[in-house]
Amino acid sequence: MNEDETRSKVYAIVGAMAPAGDATLTDDTELFADLAYDSLRLIELTLALEEGFGLGELAQERTATVTTLGDVVRLVTEVRQETEARRAEAGR
Repeated sequence: MNEDETRSKVYAIVGAMAPAGDATLTDDTELFADLAYDSLRLIELTLALEEGFGLGELAQERTATVTTLGDVVRLVTEVRQETEARRAEAGR
């Protein structure tokens, strides 16, 4: 999955879960200010991203720094790359 596909899937998940679902989604869209996320919704989003992308558990320290959709896309991309690297290393 390339970055554009990752971005599209993140946008779909975030948008579907957003309390303010009518907002325009861009990388600069803020989860809390623009989409009315709260800390509980961020935890729910984390679980949805883990499931939606087949990721292992996302560290709470990493998700705590996420404020925009661009941050979410970068985090998912980084974790996917780390997961793929670990799987490749384990397969050697």
